[in-house]
Amino acid sequence: MSADTLNTPFILYEIRTRRRKENVANAFRFVAVLVLALLAAWIVMILAVPDRFAETSGSIVFTLAAILNMAFGSFLILLFVFWPFLFYFWANIKLVRQRTLLTLIQTALETDKPLQDIVRAYAAGCTRFYAARLGRFAQTLEAGRPLEAAVREHWGLFRYDIAGIVRLGGNAPETLRSIETTAQDERDFAPLQAHSIVRVIYLCTIVLWMVMIFNFMFIKILPEFEKMFYEFDTELPALTLLICKFSEIFVQYWFLMFPFMMLFILGVIVYLVLQTNTVVFRPFGFRRIFRNTDVAKFLMLFAVGIRRQFPIPAILQMYRWTVPSDYLRKKGADIQAAVEKGGDWIEAVRRSGFISEAEASLLHSAQRTGNTAAVLDQLALSKERSQIRKDDLFSKMAFIPLIFLLAAVVGTFVIAMFLPLISLVTSLV
Repeated sequence: MSADTLNTPFILYEIRTRRRKENVANAFRFVAVLVLALLAAWIVMILAVPDRFAETSGSIVFTLAAILNMAFGSFLILLFVFWPFLFYFWANIKLVRQRTLLTLIQTALETDKPLQDIVRAYAAGCTRFYAARLGRFAQTLEAGRPLEAAVREHWGLFRYDIAGIVRLGGNAPETLRSIETTAQDERDFAPLQAHSIVRVIYLCTIVLWMVMIFNFMFIKILPEFEKMFYEFDTELPALTLLICKFSEIFVQYWFLMFPFMMLFILGVIVYLVLQTNTVVFRPFGFRRIFRNTDVAKFLMLFAVGIRRQFPIPAILQMYRWTVPSDYLRKKGADIQAAVEKGGDWIEAVRRSGFISEAEASLLHSAQRTGNTAAVLDQLALSKERSQIRKDDLFSKMAFIPLIFLLAAVVGTFVIAMFLPLISLVTSLV
């Protein structure tokens, strides 16, 4: 059989199915080996000490129950404590899928192979639901529809700015080069973004464990600690008394802090998800944080429209159709209304806060020389890179002081617990 007649999607599907079956079989093998090991240990212990059959059997049963309890407890902790981070992981999966589709488009153009065949081969290794979506996308392409029409019908497969760029630019080489530049830039800066996210998650994990440990100390340990020293008629140091007073206030009014904790967790999850750019909504308090990346996507879309000589209102209408955020859609509507009233589009964009006065002057100069699209592309890239660098700098500036602050809190607590021991030993001597 020649390479051209090989059914590549079917082969990849078979490979994926076998790999999944092997993973399930390996999991059952691990459980079986664990049970057999416990059974072998039980038999050896019974043969070694026959008269302690009940104790030996009880210890083996207790060990098995402890393993099951640990596994079930870990699952519950993951489900009830870390479930919000599943939203972030889901957003990352969606981001990887979108980047992969961009790579497939570039591969199809570079190799002059039908995009639908490459998409079907990729779908063979995906989950069933996502593979079905990719299959419908491939069928649309196979029916002879152009790429922009297929993207319009299956817009959820692409990020909104890429979908708008493809719908405006079609299969034009300039459009595809713009998409390639965007994808390459994202790959280049992906490690920097990953480091910022890791710092946030690491810091949140430390805070979560500290809160749980301090809860236990405040509720169980400190009251008994204070009672013990009062029984010895030992005066507690001022720092220890301060910690004890704080613990009493915390135990009595912990419910007042609970909404703030939930708000903090929600804010962290929203920030992590918005960092992936797969879910675009701009609640109050996050709009300025992501201003540069929103502007970059607007300018990239605008550059493609200018290059393809679309009317300015049509470009703005396309932006409003594709952007999924009501806040950004309103921004686009305000700019479109100003342009339709006869205003200059550059000034309208500047008044919306998307560009500065210096950038508006640069665009005016580019408009006079007929170089507007290239300048818009450069501004978009600089805005996107500025957003990534700003996020990285912010995470570093917040991470280091907060780590020192948490260390200071732990150190103060340890010292406050250690000082009474010195007083107690001194009084007993």
